[in-house]
Amino acid sequence: MEFALLILGMMVVTYVTRYSMIVILGRWEVPRAVTLALTFVPMAAFAAIIAPEILLHKGEIALVNARFVAGLAAILVAAFTRRILLTIIVGMGTLWIVQAFLSP
Repeated sequence: MEFALLILGMMVVTYVTRYSMIVILGRWEVPRAVTLALTFVPMAAFAAIIAPEILLHKGEIALVNARFVAGLAAILVAAFTRRILLTIIVGMGTLWIVQAFLSP
């Protein structure tokens, strides 16, 4: 029963926060600068999630680790080809290969 109430509470909070923004923004004209700035929010959130995973190794910043090398390879492939599947394949392949060489 507690679990069901928890899920119901999360549903209500999610609905209220999203609906409130729709109501607020539906009444006023949103400035173009704000609309443009909001387009960068998903990329910024993604970078905030990915950057620590790529840059940190055992709690310290380390630019020579398997994840950093694989991330750099994936970024380069994505920048030049703009193909998601190829980017994932190259990134994961690079990660596995570098981990195989760096593992003791």
